Amino acid sequence: MMVQDAVSDLRSESRSAFEALLFPFLGSRFSDHATFEYLPMDISFHGVQIAIPKWVVNRELLKVGERIQLHLPFRYADRAYTEGTVRWARWDEDIQSQRYGIRMENPRDVFYPLYIHTDTQSVQLDLGDHDSMEALITTILKDAVLLKKGILIYLNHLVPFFSRISERSKHDYERLKGVLFEDIRKQVRAHLDVLEGLYQQVKEERKPVQGVLETIDFDQLREAVCSEIQAEVLKTALDTEAVNVYIDAIQTLEKKMYTNYNALVIFFVYSLQNVEDNRR
Repeated sequence: MMVQDAVSDLRSESRSAFEALLFPFLGSRFSDHATFEYLPMDISFHGVQIAIPKWVVNRELLKVGERIQLHLPFRYADRAYTEGTVRWARWDEDIQSQRYGIRMENPRDVFYPLYIHTDTQSVQLDLGDHDSMEALITTILKDAVLLKKGILIYLNHLVPFFSRISERSKHDYERLKGVLFEDIRKQVRAHLDVLEGLYQQVKEERKPVQGVLETIDFDQLREAVCSEIQAEVLKTALDTEAVNVYIDAIQTLEKKMYTNYNALVIFFVYSLQNVEDNRR
């Protein structure tokens, strides 16, 4: 899925360019946890070049020196890199995209069923205990459902917790409860319904992998996995550091959901590539 790129554009290391990864993945910033869609463009031993096109729904302007998470494992030898620091940025008029050079950092010995292996310059699949790709996709969707349920549980705990520790008047608390908590919980519940419906559909229909992926509306899925919470707004409104443990826990679950979403995108691209190869 990747070919060697001889151009040393803004980097001295040899790189590999992506041919088929033309469907956007989800990334996030460390500073405010804002999500953005990106296309991986090429890789080197320590770096990844990404592009954020004008046409994606979730766009963010990244700054040099900013730390980001790609939620997509790039595997070098036996270690996986999923995060890094923006080293440079420039606008590419030809593809109407903002390009960024990311220095990958903090490798982890974590198992990912799908990852991009730089040694073989390809997407790698490890089914683990699953007997098929369809089974693995079903598991990923089930995990997304459980993660979203976990977010809802934390929100349900946060409401009575805040009512006990808040020094706000009853009127202010009731107003915040309606504007913040209830609206957020309704969004989470609606997105959970989407994920549960998709999981049940895939589980019951038992289609081959291509049929499973055609079932998924990726725009709808992306909206369902993205955060319903503006953490800084919520922290400011609640005005107490005691709620941070809940918000941090929610954001940890959200990051796992972004990784799940990206795994499904990899499956989608992988299947498209196989279909194209079979037609040749």
